[in-house]
Amino acid sequence: MTDKDYTVGAIAGLPTVAAVNKKPIYLIYLSTNKTTFQKFIAIDKPDSQNGFISTKGFFTELPEDEIIKTFSDLLTQTPKELILDMWFPWHRVHSVRSLVFNANKLQTLVK
Repeated sequence: MTDKDYTVGAIAGLPTVAAVNKKPIYLIYLSTNKTTFQKFIAIDKPDSQNGFISTKGFFTELPEDEIIKTFSDLLTQTPKELILDMWFPWHRVHSVRSLVFNANKLQTLVK
């Protein structure tokens, strides 16, 4: 047999599967003053550096319960042009919440 006998042709008809994002998603509350907050959905884990946190994501005005229920839809529907690479000063960060944490899975691990 020659090398020509072992050539592999293109395989047609196989479906393409999009890669599933396994990164954790976070909701960051930023204080603009003592009574108002901005919500930022971080698609990367916030990283602390010299009094700032750096992350990548987008701002949203949706209520927290709607963000929690539909964050995967928000990620797929948000245009790439709205994804920002941000640095926030620590004194503006009110809270950081994981949107992918599942308490039910934790309970089964603890038992």
